[in-house]
Amino acid sequence: MCGIAGILYFGKAEEQAPVGQALATMSQCLQHRGADSAGVAVFGSPNIKTSLQVVLPAGMLLPEPQLIDGYVKGFLSGYRPTDDGFTANVSPLVTSPSSRTELVAAIEQNIPGSVVTSLGNSLTIYKTVGLVQRLFPTVSPLTGTHGIAHLRLATESRIDPAHAQPFWGRPYADIAVTHNGHITNYHKLRQKLEARDLTFASKNDSEIIGILIGERLAEGRDLSGALSDVIPTLDGSYSFIVATSQGLGVARDPFATKPLLFVQTDELLAIASEQQALHRLLGEHIRIQEIQPKEFRTWVKA
Repeated sequence: MCGIAGILYFGKAEEQAPVGQALATMSQCLQHRGADSAGVAVFGSPNIKTSLQVVLPAGMLLPEPQLIDGYVKGFLSGYRPTDDGFTANVSPLVTSPSSRTELVAAIEQNIPGSVVTSLGNSLTIYKTVGLVQRLFPTVSPLTGTHGIAHLRLATESRIDPAHAQPFWGRPYADIAVTHNGHITNYHKLRQKLEARDLTFASKNDSEIIGILIGERLAEGRDLSGALSDVIPTLDGSYSFIVATSQGLGVARDPFATKPLLFVQTDELLAIASEQQALHRLLGEHIRIQEIQPKEFRTWVKA
């Protein structure tokens, strides 16, 4: 049992939409669904430069920038320390999935225990081990157009920032997924992707969803088409929210064992595992709808 949530504001400028506060409000209400780790992904104004985020092992000192620069052959600049690692700007030359794969591998192989947690022009991911309130000072003030959140109850794999969600759909830029459930054919799907030199940040089955969707998007499909292709390949019980720079998508397995509810108005879309999170955000007099078995939907921010 995990908790997932999402928010999308229609037609608002990035600086006007309180994405961080909305996700914090819903996440706090869903905290009982998972207290092992938490995370939030926020999409805002596209940056001129692509940015990358790296989490380091607990207690590890940030390597000297010149050492990192040597690892990645000068493709990073603008290093900025964070609470658990660093962020940096990515060279415009690192634009294809293969070049991003090489960059990620260079960092993670040369800085043992490090994990690249996101890459994109409009995506920022924040994760923590423990309760989501640890993220509130950072996340609550954030504005943007949309975002997703996750409260994790760890039923498999380790409890650390690398296994916390949302997951970046590496190596594809500006895609993140938050998932409640279990993908039972995960190992089979992972083996196929690894045979094509794709890498993973964790041993969590949820991570594979974003990578599969990212592949389809890179092939030219829109989000709806990508979901239509990916969902038949997934076995298990699940509900998930996928976020790209353009908007949000949701899906639910054929047996609908994992809850997923939403409210849509002219101003916004709010998604959550439980109705109380939607009531906490929007009040009691709202029309709540449920994603149906085998159903998927997409919404764009414009």
